[in-house]
Amino acid sequence: MWRRIVGWVVVAVILVGGGTFAYKKLLPRPEESVGPVYATARVKRGDLKVTVEGTGQLQPIFLSELTAAADGTLVSVEVQRGQRVEAGQLVATLRNDQIGYELQELMFQVEQARLELASVLGVPPEQVTRVDPNRGVQISAPISGRVTELRLKNGDPVEEGALVARIVDDATVVSIAEVNPGDVKYVSVGQKAQMWFDEFATPVEGVVTAVDDTPVPKDNYLVCRVTVEAQNRGLLKPGMKYRLTILAPRGPIEVAEPQTIDRYRAEDVVRSSAKGTVTRVHVKDMQRVEKGDPIVSLGGESTRRYIEQKQLEIRQKELQIAQKQDIRNKLEIRSPIAGTVAWIWANPGMKVQAGQSIGSIFDNSRMNLNIMIDELDVVNVREGQEATITVEALPGKSWKARVLRVDMMGHTEGGFAQYGCFLEVEGTGELKPGMTANVSIFVDEKKDVLLIPIEAVYEEDGEARVDVLTEKGPESVPVKIGLCNDRWAEVLAGLEEGQVVITGSSLERLGPEKPPEQKEGLVLPGTRKAPGGSTPPAVPPGGGK
Repeated sequence: MWRRIVGWVVVAVILVGGGTFAYKKLLPRPEESVGPVYATARVKRGDLKVTVEGTGQLQPIFLSELTAAADGTLVSVEVQRGQRVEAGQLVATLRNDQIGYELQELMFQVEQARLELASVLGVPPEQVTRVDPNRGVQISAPISGRVTELRLKNGDPVEEGALVARIVDDATVVSIAEVNPGDVKYVSVGQKAQMWFDEFATPVEGVVTAVDDTPVPKDNYLVCRVTVEAQNRGLLKPGMKYRLTILAPRGPIEVAEPQTIDRYRAEDVVRSSAKGTVTRVHVKDMQRVEKGDPIVSLGGESTRRYIEQKQLEIRQKELQIAQKQDIRNKLEIRSPIAGTVAWIWANPGMKVQAGQSIGSIFDNSRMNLNIMIDELDVVNVREGQEATITVEALPGKSWKARVLRVDMMGHTEGGFAQYGCFLEVEGTGELKPGMTANVSIFVDEKKDVLLIPIEAVYEEDGEARVDVLTEKGPESVPVKIGLCNDRWAEVLAGLEEGQVVITGSSLERLGPEKPPEQKEGLVLPGTRKAPGGSTPPAVPPGGGK
């Protein structure tokens, strides 16, 4: 940015010098002149924004080759140049006739072996290879409920398939009631019901859970089946008789014939999945258990060897599957990234070797670029700052960018140190790699501050000053300068809004007291001093009066 300020000064010197020459040639002689001519600007309030600019070529962040990982014959190419593809999308296929058949057969064998061992161990199929063989076989409850008919004790021998126990879920009883077809149209799921038992003084509350309105014959008349469920307080059992009343909205429906409790909600038989010796009985008869709870454990040397052998067989087949899958995956060339196909140089029927490239792909949804920043601007640029880019190919559009990295070391070019600045650009789907981008990095901004043209500021004896035009003529005033860009400078102290400052003059003497050669040049405080005297620069657009 400071180099552009020096550029302004040089341009201003040329313009003012040319203007002075024309002034001397076209206007009356000096003795007839009425006085010097000044370029001025008023101190005003406004907003100030500082940016660092540069140019660079857009490059995709991700660029990848489409490479075959196995030998084979190219069967098909699924994409073409310029096509958009997603990560993992199939790009091309190689042929290997046997791999698919062998892989499917192995996967079926492993699934079957896991299911068989899971039924023996009483664990999910995915856990069978993690079971300790020394723990033996654990027979678990297949459902939640109450254990019945358990007669085993520690040390008892058990044959494969022998009955171990029964599990019944007696928390709920189920009855399939037979209702008159004329009444069933008034019955619906969710309606409450009353079950009257001769054994109890009060009815048991139930609920209708299913309605089958298709009449079926019974003896010499028709009935419809309605399922009623009721919570069991521990006294209800299958086979008990009761009278049913359904509480329909139109009024209670009394079922004439006595009904029967058909079953508990669920019941299952537990059988031994292997031959062995009872090492532990985990429950007692009539004890309530949850699904998966252990019932009986079997052990012994034969049981341990059986488990180890089954586990080993499964692991061996899984290793074979992994090997076959690796070969099969290598026969399918897939895009490693989401992006656009840059080139494809392969055709079906071509022999392909492992590691051979058949094309390339780039991701233009995320692009980056590198610009060079001079040493005067780099101190204001930091990682994470926002930036805007434009390209000449798409006028009127801009894209957001972000500074990712700024070089810590620079290199000298044209007498100034240059530093690399690496940026990432967002939403670059319309852009193409290699386009020249103009970058504007936002550094800082101020709102509603006092502003003067940058060319009005010069340095004298290490102090920032400006020439204020008063009724008595130019007056040099010290000022305190804040934020600056290549056109405007923020005034922190020394001037008031509305004052007139001199930005250029037709004379070499700007001040009424000091000759121009004593001034140190129109540059900002703390920067390089411009060579030569203090020839005033031209007025920036909108800065004159």
